[in-house]
Amino acid sequence: MKHLFIILGAFALSACSNTPVPTNQANEVTGSKLLTTIYSSPTDNTGTLIVKRDSGKMGSLCTVHVFIDGIPLANLESEEKVTFHLSPGNHILSANPKGACPGGLSELTTDVTAKKTQVFRASFASAGDFSLSPTAF
Repeated sequence: MKHLFIILGAFALSACSNTPVPTNQANEVTGSKLLTTIYSSPTDNTGTLIVKRDSGKMGSLCTVHVFIDGIPLANLESEEKVTFHLSPGNHILSANPKGACPGGLSELTTDVTAKKTQVFRASFASAGDFSLSPTAF
């Protein structure tokens, strides 16, 4: 009986885990979820920053609010991404889950380089932790 509980517990945790979405398969945020277009147009002197959310059930009852340098830019649902074109230099990227979900504000500093792309992942771990991190996926 003890082994059955262990197997069921492991299955329940794996069912809640999220997985990275390939950048080219994530849906670009549009409409009212895109809060501003000030960073929407690329130029020869901007770098590209993409923020995307994982797929999965963990955190699915909330929206992730994305900010650059404290400016609210977009609200992301599961499997969505937002693309920004920023001037070179250091910027603070922030993400804050809102709604019926665990976790809180996550921030990091990124150094934007002209004509380079950086991809970040907003994700919820099976333990409920929320994080914002660079990703290769």
